[in-house]
Order: sequence, then structure tokens, then C-alpha cells
Amino acid sequence: MVRRGAGWAALTAAAALVSSCGMVGALGDDDAGAQTATVGVLVPGSGWQQADGEAVLAAVRAAVEETAGDIAGWTVEVVAVDEGEKGEAAADSVTELVDGDAVAVIGGLTTAGVRAAQPVLDDEDVLFVSPADVVPSHTLGADPSAPLRPYRSYFRTAVGAEPPAAALGRYAVSGLRADAVAVVDGGDPAEVRAFAEAVDEAGGSVVARGADVATVVAKAKTEGATAVFVAGDPEAAAQADRQVRSARLDATLLGATAFGGDFADDGRDGAVRAEPAELDATAGVRSGRLTDDIGAPLGEYGAAAHDAGIAVGTVLERCLPPASSASSARRGCLGEMSQLDFAGATGEVSFDEYGDRSGGSVRFSVLRDGTWEVVGVDG
Repeated sequence: MVRRGAGWAALTAAAALVSSCGMVGALGDDDAGAQTATVGVLVPGSGWQQADGEAVLAAVRAAVEETAGDIAGWTVEVVAVDEGEKGEAAADSVTELVDGDAVAVIGGLTTAGVRAAQPVLDDEDVLFVSPADVVPSHTLGADPSAPLRPYRSYFRTAVGAEPPAAALGRYAVSGLRADAVAVVDGGDPAEVRAFAEAVDEAGGSVVARGADVATVVAKAKTEGATAVFVAGDPEAAAQADRQVRSARLDATLLGATAFGGDFADDGRDGAVRAEPAELDATAGVRSGRLTDDIGAPLGEYGAAAHDAGIAVGTVLERCLPPASSASSARRGCLGEMSQLDFAGATGEVSFDEYGDRSGGSVRFSVLRDGTWEVVGVDG
């Protein structure tokens, strides 16, 4: 049984934005004695991502209704929560939720919004699932080669489409703390560009760049580079490895396609490789009919939001019945989340030990004793 609220218009109205919350619908038991559990949908109420927010809201509402619409003794409310156009409202919005009957929050379309909401929700054991976020540090910590989960309540159903070279660029600056990096162009300009742009966005500098390996390594040493990225040809990676050793440059070698072939046989321990996600966000088993199911265009994040809603709804069906209140159900909900495995709109949905979608993110490997050891992701 479903009771519909005022919908998205309540969120986008000025008065609703001040209070940050607007109820979308209530699902489940309509008895006066029913307990209430709230699922917040954290999305921008205005700005350029508003349409994506509307799609996320519709997808979550449909998914929660499908999985948690009939839990005896409970009414599940789906509530739209404004994170602000640039994430500036997220902390206040989710604080208001956790002071009430919140058991889960789905959303976070901005990096700033995710970062602001994570500690607030984690402190109160409120399940937080993003269908949009793919920033590695949000689940793995600053160094994906030595992952450490920052928030145990945080999960994501997003499937990353980011180039591995870009992920390595961020890692060089944020994980290795390399303010200065060098780039060996082994014949893949797209990798070079993705890596260099990511380094720049993260606040680092490319101080040496070119196809002549010896020249790049020599300049890297002069400029104090502590990371060397090799793009393209595996032979360029082998040359770079030899030159770095010969020059006694204290730098970590990074690569994507360049670390294929036989590089691992003779490469120096500690080299870091990144490979694409194993899942394809466009190859889901249900996405073709989801638009009809939810009654709204999917947008960029609608399919992953539906999977997040199915995950949360399934968890609520398990953790709410034995609980005496929404707040007392929170820890049980977190425990149930890590056990899920189902066929979703964006493919198989399960989570690794860091809360990441299994196979849904760039995979990092470290070379140790001639073998690439996958770190940071499961599968």
C-alpha cells in the first residue's frame, strides 16, 4: 500500500529548500501503530544536475516500493533531501535526517556532497549508497595500493567509466603525494592526456614529458619527480624501468596498457598498474525497460539509483522486522548490506570489503616478485 506525498515540487520550492526535506511517498503498513523508517534521497534540488536528481528520486521510489512496500508493522518513507547545487547543503540536510527516523540515504551526485555527508551518516550508522560517485579515495582512502576504508557505512552502485590513466593521475598526487611527475609517451596520446589532466586537477605538475625515455627520466630527476607514468607501448615501459634504475631515480612507475606483455618478468617491485572496470554500466539486464517501470527518463544515474534502491529495500525487509525503532535497526542494516548479491539494472550487484561495487571500479595492482597483486577491489 502506497501513500503519495507532494513529490519533487516540494523539494524545489523555496520554502522546502530552506527546510531541506520534502516527503515523496510512504510505503507499507498504514496502521496508526506502525513504526516509521525514512530513506533519504540526497540530490541537487536546483542547478544543472536537477534533472538527474529527479531521475534518481523516481528510480529510488520505484525500487523501494518494489522491495520494501509491505513490511509488517512498518511504514517506509522516501524523502527528497537537497544536497545543494555544489554539495554545500548536504551536511545540514543529512544531519536533520539522522536526528529522525533515517535508516538509509541514497544519492550524492556531487563530490562535495558525498564528502560532507559521509562522516555525518557514518557516525550514526546510517547506510549511505551513492549511484554516481566513483572517486577511489571515498572507499579506499588516499592510497589505493594500501587501501583503508574511511567509512564503513558507505557503499556505491556506480560503475566507473573513468580511464585507468586518469585514476593513476589522481593516485600519483593524492596517494603518492607526488607534487612533480613525469610522463613517458609510448604512443598513446589519449592516455597521456587523461593522466596529465588528472594530475593538474589534483594539484600536481607534469615536469617532464616526451617520447625519448632517457631525456624524460633525466629531467624527472632534475625536477624532483617522484612518479613516472608510461603510456602506450610495453617496450617503452621496459625502457623506462631500466632508465629509472640506471639514473637511481627514487620514483614509482605507473602504467595502464604499457604494463601488459612481459613487463612483470623483469620490472621493479612497487610498480602500480591500473585496469578498466570489469562491469559495463550500459550492459545491464533490466535498463531497457526501467524507464517504463519508474515513469521517468533514467538520466545518467537512474539505473544505478534503481539498483541502490533495490539494495536498500532488500536490506530493510531483513533488518526492520526485528527492530524496535528505526535508530535501533541501523547497525543491522549495515550488516545485511555487505551480504547482498543480485542481478540489477546495471549488471550483477555485490560489494567488496570496501563498499565498492565488485568489478565496478578501476582495478589497481602492485608488482611484487614478478606478479601483479590486485589491491583495493575484489574481482
